[in-house]
Amino acid sequence: MSINKNLEDLYSSYLPKLTKFVEKFSGENLHGPLLVKVGGYTQEPLKLMVVGQETYGWEQSLSITDQFNTYEDFNFGSEYKSTPFWNIIRKVEVALGVTPYSIAWSNLNRFDQNVGAPVGEVLNQVAEFDDILRDEIDILNPDVCILFTNHKYDSRLSKMYEGLVFEDVDGLPEKHFARLIHSRLPTVTIRAPHPKTIRMKSWEECFLNYIQSIA
Repeated sequence: MSINKNLEDLYSSYLPKLTKFVEKFSGENLHGPLLVKVGGYTQEPLKLMVVGQETYGWEQSLSITDQFNTYEDFNFGSEYKSTPFWNIIRKVEVALGVTPYSIAWSNLNRFDQNVGAPVGEVLNQVAEFDDILRDEIDILNPDVCILFTNHKYDSRLSKMYEGLVFEDVDGLPEKHFARLIHSRLPTVTIRAPHPKTIRMKSWEECFLNYIQSIA
């Protein structure tokens, strides 16, 4: 069975819960859910998966086909090269020798709210879908996984992976960067700040040097 069929089956199993969530918060201008569909990723010698926090505007549809089409059309930010997130992803691809736009990308928050981060009760309850990300990582089986989720979401990662260990990364600021150690995660799994923060704090060069060192 193909990776995309496994992903489709995963999302189908969550559709009733996703539908209830959207109905409950119908007045909150939710965008999503972000659903992953990969292409060239499957052919890469080194498979890279990146995880963000949430989209900033997206398809508002519970149709898996609609979401797959939107994901493919977005093409891993091919039209957003100047934004910090996708600009740094392009540099990570180069550092690891990954063909551009041949990655897997997901988000911790399955929905955004008002074209931004979920807040209040939406934020509290969107966490019920965190296991989707865990299952995506299982299905995609990346060699390198970088979670640009910031330390503010570490408690959610710890709930996803019981016994998760956060290990400091030599040469990178403590607390902000960590290696994540767990039997269900790739050997190289890194939790990092949002790329905008990396750039604003002048951490980009040391971060990319570290990424290149693990290539």
